[in-house]
Parts: sequence; C-alpha cells; structure tokens
Amino acid sequence: FGETLDGAEDVLRTFVKQQYIEINQKALQEGYLVAPKRYEHLNGSYQDWMLVSGNNAVALGAVAAGLRFYSAYPMSPSTSIMEALAAMGDEAGVVVEQAEDEIAAINMAIGASYAGARAMTGTSGGGFSLMVEALGLSGMAEIPLVVIDVQRPGPVTGLPTRTEQSDLRFVISASQGEFPRMVIALRNPEDAFYQTMRAFQLAEKYQIPVILLSDQYLADATSTVKPFDATRVQTVIAAANLEKEDEYLRYRYTENGVSPRLIPGKTKHPVVIDSDEHDERGQITESAEVRTKMMDKRMKKLEGIRQELQEPELIGAGAFEILLVGWGSTWGPIAEAVELLNKAEKGKYAALIF
Repeated sequence: FGETLDGAEDVLRTFVKQQYIEINQKALQEGYLVAPKRYEHLNGSYQDWMLVSGNNAVALGAVAAGLRFYSAYPMSPSTSIMEALAAMGDEAGVVVEQAEDEIAAINMAIGASYAGARAMTGTSGGGFSLMVEALGLSGMAEIPLVVIDVQRPGPVTGLPTRTEQSDLRFVISASQGEFPRMVIALRNPEDAFYQTMRAFQLAEKYQIPVILLSDQYLADATSTVKPFDATRVQTVIAAANLEKEDEYLRYRYTENGVSPRLIPGKTKHPVVIDSDEHDERGQITESAEVRTKMMDKRMKKLEGIRQELQEPELIGAGAFEILLVGWGSTWGPIAEAVELLNKAEKGKYAALIF
C-alpha cells in the first residue's frame, strides 16, 4: 500500500509489553521486507474504500435494510455480528438483546417481527440446531425472519475457531414439516452486505424465514471494498392497508400464497397468529380440508420465490476443459485457481460456476 514503518514502534509500545518490543519490531520489519517480493504494489488511491470483515458487512447490510431488533446468544464465529450491531445500536436505532440461549434468541426475534420490527438472529451450527422448532413457527405463522448461520466444524462443539461448510443440507430442511424458506450463501464481504439486505426484502415480501449461510473464514477475514450502495436493493413495506375492510383474514387464501399482514396495535383489526394449523382467521382447526388448503397456500409462495433466484455466475473461459463448481466463501480461492490455470495453460482451459 506504500505505507512506511514510521510510528510503528510507538504503536507497539502502546499495546506490547516492554520485554516483547524488540522481537515484535524484528517480526514487523521482516514482514515489511517480504511483502514487496510477493505482492505487486497497488497504484492509485484507495482512501475512500472500506476495510470490512464478512460479519461487519452483514451487520451493515442489516442496518441498511431497516433492522430494528437483533437477538442472539454469543457463539463463535457469529458473535462479532452482535458486537458490531451493539456498537452502532444507538446511532442506527437498533435494539440488541443478548439472550440466555439460542431458543430464546429466535423466539424474541419472531416476537419482535410480529410486532412490526424488522428482526434478525444469528448463531453457528450448534445454536441453529436449537432454533429449528422456532424456525417452523416462523414458517407456520408466516412471520418474516432473517437468521444467519455462521458455520464452523461440527458436530457438537467441533472446532469453534475453524471454518467449514457443512450445514447446507441441514438448514434447507431444518424443522419438522414443510414450509417455504430461502437459503442464501454469502461469497465475500461485498456480497454479504447486499445479500443481507436482500434477505430482509424477501422475508417481508413472502412472509417467510430467510437463512443466510456464512462461515468462520468469511466472518473474520477482512477485505478492501468500494463503499456499499444501499439503494441497489429495493425495500418492501411490511404491512397492508386494510382499515376499510369489515373483516381481516390474517391467512386469507390468495393466488400467490401471500396473505395480507397487519401489525398488532397499529390497526383496529385483531391480528391472530397460531403455531397450530389454523383457518383464514388464525383460529385452530383439525379440518383435513382446511389443512390441505392452508398447506397449498403456503407452498404457493415457492412459485414467486423461484422467480427471485439469481442465476449462477460463470467465471473464466466460455469453452473449457475443466469446470469447477463451488458456493459460499470458496468463491475467492476457486476464482483465483481458475485464473492461475488459464494463465499456466495460455488458453481457455478452466472455468467456474458459482
């Protein structure tokens, strides 16, 4: 970056004990001399760019999407999302609650969303395991919810400070029964910002849980990125305007499966929800006919969700001998591998679908 070591010793003296100053100075000097041999010098000005981690990008994306309530129980490597939101909470108007466990965290977020606040919760695989019944509540009650699973190796405690992509099949089918959901894997900090905004947009539009998949590598690694543009993602109004209607049916049968949503306390109509199967009014029922119609109504949302899917990206040669396929944070290493393969072969040799 063209920086010098001026002032480095003063910084070391601020953070390092006296007996370790000399050895740290030597390590810093050695690293400084190695860098130009390995990396090309960057020309141009990057003073207006951002240096962010994946988790910080998620926090910023959530705030840009209108987040008002975040609840979580600390679990590496997701904890820094909660820390980032807590740090900016007063300025951004976000309530951050450290719950007693992951079950409480997701139920708090569902309650906040029911009350009209855009809400989110975050954890890693072990904590997500505890959340799955409440995830079904979001699906059955059709309450918008964003959940991020920052993956680490499992099972159980696994390797808390390492990275792994092992939760995909789990989150796709987590919780008993069938209900629509969206699962979005994050590639890099820039993608994390915009996909987090998109997650809130989809959750509100279709009244479903949307699950973001990250991992320890993406969560903690930092990247230099251009400033984010929050206007790139369209926001969705949470509630319908039905004040003139005599009767409000929270779970009205509709062609697209999305029923009108009102916020309790902000309407003259009672807003009834239920974790049991229910009729259009939200009243519990065991009618097989109503059950079938309500299941069909909810699953109709998938037709609209399919139209929201983003096509995979092709990186590299259009005609190739080797095609690599990846997802999530492996985007960077695989894209670099394709570039190196094509450079070594001096032609159209490899490509990446991502």
